[in-house]
Amino acid sequence: MSDLHRFELFIYVAQATSLTAAADALGITKASLSKQIKRLESDYQVDLFARQGQRLHLTEQGRLLLSQCLRLKKELEDTRAICRQFNEEPEGDLHVVVFDFFARQLIYPKIKSFLETYPKIKLVIDTHERMPDFNREQVDLAVGFSLTAPAEIIQRRMASTRYVLCASKQYFAENGMPHTLEDLSRHHYIEHKVRSAQPLKLNAGYKIILQPYLLLNSVSAMIECAKEGLGLVQLPLYLLEKILAQGELIEVLAEYQATGASVYYYYPKYRYVQAKVRKFIDFFLEDAIN
Repeated sequence: MSDLHRFELFIYVAQATSLTAAADALGITKASLSKQIKRLESDYQVDLFARQGQRLHLTEQGRLLLSQCLRLKKELEDTRAICRQFNEEPEGDLHVVVFDFFARQLIYPKIKSFLETYPKIKLVIDTHERMPDFNREQVDLAVGFSLTAPAEIIQRRMASTRYVLCASKQYFAENGMPHTLEDLSRHHYIEHKVRSAQPLKLNAGYKIILQPYLLLNSVSAMIECAKEGLGLVQLPLYLLEKILAQGELIEVLAEYQATGASVYYYYPKYRYVQAKVRKFIDFFLEDAIN
């Protein structure tokens, strides 16, 4: 039996915390499974489990191995999926992390049609306002972020935008209108907590870092607080366009704000893009906003 097979058996036992339960799930005898786990421990001279009654608990070394084996299992499943895609329709779990705005604009309106077209894909969607850890979270695709991807991740532009600095009429009535970047230091600034202490998004040649008056964990919360007159926010135009048109927020210092800012989608770097990922990109992102 290969190490790869033993690692897969180890995952079953670690997740079941019981040799009996794992053996039942695998359809093999408890004695056979126990023999393979002991062989794995013997070959690498390590104790993977601490046995307490009928339950098995991972040792520190066991927890480290499980983390690595889960990554190995994901890569093996992806490899098998790539092989199947040559002659079969796409299938399997497709885990997508997407910024909420793009989920509402691009994905939710077409999701029923996508699932009807590709019934063997099990779609898992998480809406986050942060880039995921692709390996640790076992994510296949991330959509709608503006960060530079690490070397092992493919990054593709899906849209471009400019940034807007704005606040409510009430706020400007109470605090005055800023006319220069230097004026901003006297104003209340609302920021997303993942961007705290970062410079404003400005055109080349300008730089300023504002100390946040209020930190929040979502752009919708930032917008609502700005509308309530609590301070200035800087966000991409696509998030604010309707609100600005309705006069709920007023833009200032437009000549300094960054233009041509890119928004991307991302996926892990493989020699072949998995069929399920390619179908999702073709279905939802080819006609993305620009």
